Amino acid sequence: MRRPSTIEETLLRAYRELQDEAQVAIVHASLGRLGEIFEEAPVLFSHLPDFAGVTLSGDLCKESPRITELACFWNAKEPLPDVYGEFRIGDLFTDLLKSSPDPTWSGSSPEERTLFSEMRIVDDAPMAATGNWSGIRVRPGDDPLEMWFYDPNVNVRETPGKHYYRLDVTFPEYLRNLAVTKGTFGWQYLFAEGVNLSEPEFSEVQARLQAMLNVLPDLFPAWDYSPLRRRLEARQ
Repeated sequence: MRRPSTIEETLLRAYRELQDEAQVAIVHASLGRLGEIFEEAPVLFSHLPDFAGVTLSGDLCKESPRITELACFWNAKEPLPDVYGEFRIGDLFTDLLKSSPDPTWSGSSPEERTLFSEMRIVDDAPMAATGNWSGIRVRPGDDPLEMWFYDPNVNVRETPGKHYYRLDVTFPEYLRNLAVTKGTFGWQYLFAEGVNLSEPEFSEVQARLQAMLNVLPDLFPAWDYSPLRRRLEARQ
């Protein structure tokens, strides 16, 4: 078996830390197999109409994990605050070949339909069944490709029915922050564009993120949580 790449080792370290922490309960975990590393996108994508003009850069390929599945659903044990999370990531190229999600409805705009048709899910929470997912947008001309977060559980008064947010991260940056946060539910809001967590609709999200930043630095002191604290403060 080959040695894990840098991003794979970062993600595997976060996964193992959750397994080893006595104050964390693991509800479900899955560790798949490492695959072949690609320096560039497989030739297959150059023949697929959906990827015409889509840039799958060398940096994206080299900084994406090649693992069949890495998943964990966990919660902090009492008497710690109610902190819990889930992530499920896999091989990027496999995810890109899957069908796009379709959360649209009869009132969805043409722009929304186009957005979701260009989306591929790269992280979700199937065990918790929250409906949340994060996706990478395969739109021609974009480099880097955009990251988006979908959360059907929050409904903002000013934009009813809008449950999706562009994230201020690239896919490799998303993975590194997933490792830091251990996939705590709602961590993506720290990078969501145009979100004010002081709004009443986000009160639970804000409380969950504050609890995360109170608990995880004590459980996992080797990670730097100061950038996340600054992001939370800027969104309150």
